[in-house]
Amino acid sequence: MLTDLRWQKEQELMQNVFPQFKAFFRRPVFGFEGWLKGAKSGRVYRVVLEADESTYPQSPPDVRMEPNVGHHWLGQERRRLCVYSKWRAATSTFANMLLAAVKYLEEHDGQPSLIR
Repeated sequence: MLTDLRWQKEQELMQNVFPQFKAFFRRPVFGFEGWLKGAKSGRVYRVVLEADESTYPQSPPDVRMEPNVGHHWLGQERRRLCVYSKWRAATSTFANMLLAAVKYLEEHDGQPSLIR
């Protein structure tokens, strides 16, 4: 279950490392959202990292990206990226999941850049 301290630390880390990604909290989901631009296509991707406050940090946040690129997607209506990540509740963070999304996008559309 999400604690106030954990949410505060997640926000501080993301602000320091990825200030372009903004926090949101829409009970019961919360997370960060921002934009990445693919190097090859020039396409702009909306990226949302989203978790449920009742299961985080025991379960990792979902990574959503619009438009979808590649073929590693789960779900029908609310598609989420299936990225391999060794999730450890005590030490893994939203920033870790964003790095996995950046790596995935790099493999499918070149080195992405962050958009403010």
